[in-house]
Amino acid sequence: MPTDFLYAAGTSNSGLLGSVLTLQSTELNSLASGSLIVSSVGGASGKFTNNDTAQGIFADLFLTLGAIGTALSAGANVAGWFLDSPDSGTTYESLTAQPARPPDFIIPLPATTISGGTVFAAHGIVLSALQFKVLVMNNSGQTFASSANTLKLAASAIQY
Repeated sequence: MPTDFLYAAGTSNSGLLGSVLTLQSTELNSLASGSLIVSSVGGASGKFTNNDTAQGIFADLFLTLGAIGTALSAGANVAGWFLDSPDSGTTYESLTAQPARPPDFIIPLPATTISGGTVFAAHGIVLSALQFKVLVMNNSGQTFASSANTLKLAASAIQY
């Protein structure tokens, strides 16, 4: 029996389930290469629920970086993890160390200088069903700019 596989009807920005959600902003400012940072500003003090993601199960992530005048390293990227809370936001996976599992997303970056406002993306990321925080690691070879950095999420779902 044929089944339609369509994006679920959205309410925002040409079909997104909800408004674009800022996961990290000032947390990313001046983040040194090789360093980790956990969400603390967006959502509820850095905590996000499936209500924040409009019940979406997939997301596209968009990283905007401020100007970086020195070329990034070959293979530069930002790796990220959704740190799940099995008890509705009381405890999480480690908030200060890289989890002992593959990243939930990797946003590749070019081995060039970055002009302010440049956006990079990762598509088709599976979202956590639990409450979560976001941990990112700067693997670019350079410290991020002191301002104008954000990580945003655009949630979607598929209608079966």
